[in-house]
Amino acid sequence: MSQNTTVPVNVGLVLDINGEVGKVALSCINMSLSDFYNSNSHYKTRLILNTRDSKRDVVAAAAA
Repeated sequence: MSQNTTVPVNVGLVLDINGEVGKVALSCINMSLSDFYNSNSHYKTRLILNTRDSKRDVVAAAAA
C-alpha cells in the first residue's frame, strides 16, 4: 500500500438542504472537514459525506 493512499470513510448526512439551517450546516461541515484535513494532512482517512435531502421529513429520509 502506498503511503499517499487515503482510506475513504462513508458518513451519512440527512439535512433539509433547501432550508436555511440545512444550507448553513452543510457549509459549516464542509469547511470544518477542509480545515481539519489542511491542518492534519498526515491522516489517511477521509470522510466522504453521503448527503440526503430530508425534504422537511427527517424520519422518512433516514428510513429510506
